[in-house]
Amino acid sequence: MTDATLTLEDGPQLTGEIVDTGGDYIRLRATTEMSQDQLGQYGEGQIEIDGKSERVLLESAMPVPEDEEVFELTMRRMAPSA
Repeated sequence: MTDATLTLEDGPQLTGEIVDTGGDYIRLRATTEMSQDQLGQYGEGQIEIDGKSERVLLESAMPVPEDEEVFELTMRRMAPSA
């Protein structure tokens, strides 16, 4: 898996592993002490993968059943791929 850093607009920075980057969506698994409700307050951010940075919209943040501090974040690219 590829490491990535997500910086939420006016919020924290999360580091994790990319699960999927297919199409217009990116899925990231990251460890955080924030709750699902706290993560849900953020709508946009900047993600950096392999030295490339792009704007994303945070679609969902779901805890992973095995570990409540690990979330799978689904983001939509602001500039859709063609």
